[in-house]
Amino acid sequence: MEQPVEFRKVQITGGSTYVVSLPKKWIETVELKPKDQVALVPQPDMSLLLVPRGELKPKEASESLFDASQINRPEAVVTEFIARYLVGYDIIRVKLKDAMTRGFLRSSIHQKLIGVEIMEENANEIIAQCLLGSVDLPLDRALRRMHILMVFMFKDAIEALRTNDQALAQEIVRRDDEVDRLYLFIVRQLKAAVDNRLLVEEIGLSSPKDCLGYRLIVKSIERSADHAARITKEISTLETPLEKQTIESLVAVSELATEIQENSMKALYKYDAELVHETMAKVRNVAELEAKLIEKLLKLQIDARTIVSIRLILESMRRIAEYGTDIAEIAVNLHVKTPS
Repeated sequence: MEQPVEFRKVQITGGSTYVVSLPKKWIETVELKPKDQVALVPQPDMSLLLVPRGELKPKEASESLFDASQINRPEAVVTEFIARYLVGYDIIRVKLKDAMTRGFLRSSIHQKLIGVEIMEENANEIIAQCLLGSVDLPLDRALRRMHILMVFMFKDAIEALRTNDQALAQEIVRRDDEVDRLYLFIVRQLKAAVDNRLLVEEIGLSSPKDCLGYRLIVKSIERSADHAARITKEISTLETPLEKQTIESLVAVSELATEIQENSMKALYKYDAELVHETMAKVRNVAELEAKLIEKLLKLQIDARTIVSIRLILESMRRIAEYGTDIAEIAVNLHVKTPS
């Protein structure tokens, strides 16, 4: 139960030592005794985080056991497993009903999650452990890697469209799995930092409130990667190669969307107000180019299926640009400090 706010006077003893008494109810709740130590951790907002010293010691691995033997859909078992991964459990035990579900879960763990290894397995159970943490793969490094992967997916998708390279298009779709794995890993870090303020600095953030901004950023990158993969899927539906002028127009839209994405991430790491607002304004240019190209296509003698595919490709390009401006807007919000 949450304890009520209590106000205590600051007193001075010995002429130079400032003292504040601690609430008795809190002392009893955390089981502190005379001569026990507490850690005082200064926070970016000028507050102090008071932590019993025992809480600073490495904790035992947290474990979750769930019975999936009554769940009929393997996809639902994977969803339940990922939910426990995101919450922060180190060891996850799953009771299963058949070999098919076990194989599906094992494959999904390897495909979707970073640093999770299956430690034990038998006919009716899988025991998995998360071996990778924020120290091994810091938030900043994981986020940069995720964004670079997404941008190259987008660039290669346009190259596959330009050259009608079906093999490249299929390889890009597989790369989307790596972006998803990084996305889930970063969300796990952010959730842990929200629950434990001591982890905020460890993952590279300056304040707990930044976790929300970064949660929105990684979602924008993940959705951008989905749209890059969507572009490549549309390539396979094109029955005839596109004419050179149409391809050039699509490339122009993609280059502008890529510029918006890259400049938004630059502004996130090194804030530049002029760059941010110029970048956010450019999304209108993407929408204008999209409208002009669609207008041209409708005047040409092109089959309806091809026009639909091109419109879906253009829509994905515009959405990638819009997700880039979302990142730029969050960069502004993170830059503005909370009033003291």
